[in-house]
Amino acid sequence: NLLFLCLGLSGKEIDLSTRIATFGRNEIPQKSPPTYLCLMCDALKSWTLITLIICAIILFALSFYHPSGETLETKIKSKETNVEWIESAAIIIVVLVVVLVTAFSDWRNERQYHSFQSMIELNQKCNTIRESTVQQIPIKDIVVGDICEIKYGDVLPADGVVVQSNGLKVDEYSLTGDSDLIKKNESRDPFLLSGTCIMEGSGKMLVLAVGEHSQMGMIFKLLGTIKEENNRDKRTNDNKKQ
Repeated sequence: NLLFLCLGLSGKEIDLSTRIATFGRNEIPQKSPPTYLCLMCDALKSWTLITLIICAIILFALSFYHPSGETLETKIKSKETNVEWIESAAIIIVVLVVVLVTAFSDWRNERQYHSFQSMIELNQKCNTIRESTVQQIPIKDIVVGDICEIKYGDVLPADGVVVQSNGLKVDEYSLTGDSDLIKKNESRDPFLLSGTCIMEGSGKMLVLAVGEHSQMGMIFKLLGTIKEENNRDKRTNDNKKQ
């Protein structure tokens, strides 16, 4: 065990590939950003815009409606001066402009957010022992079985177990809601959870779970499932009301 702590994984491509195939990659799958058409549909869900569209349709219909009691001369004159449909067309144009601008703004924000997330993931690195040397590798390349060095200020990139502790204390508030710092060592409460933060000390951890199989990954997956169920229930309730 002591020898393994010093040497770490071999770092051979075939070994790393096998571990990734078996235990997964240290990435939490993210949903692709919504398309521009979807964002336009979301913008159209505004009750204000829906009301304006209904008013435009009514105005358009009324502009071509003529009571049966009108004389032929009145009908001809009304056709020549009938410009009421322009009002409904103007409303539709305004609604279309608002939808396009809103959708474009949301689309740009989504692109910026995903680009920022990708940049953070590429820049985040972790000190990992491989082939008896400490290497800085991207967090997404960490695999089950890696020995990672952890210190004050680090946010744990995966689930693991403490194999060496020097006064290690962890803030698990983001997962458990407990504001007290938790002491971690090899013999007492050795388990470390992804997403928690090292607040005191340093040490080494053996990675046990990564990506969507880690504690943080399972929470994100659960939140996504709950969100889908809420959206499905909302659609069901809306259909019942209609």
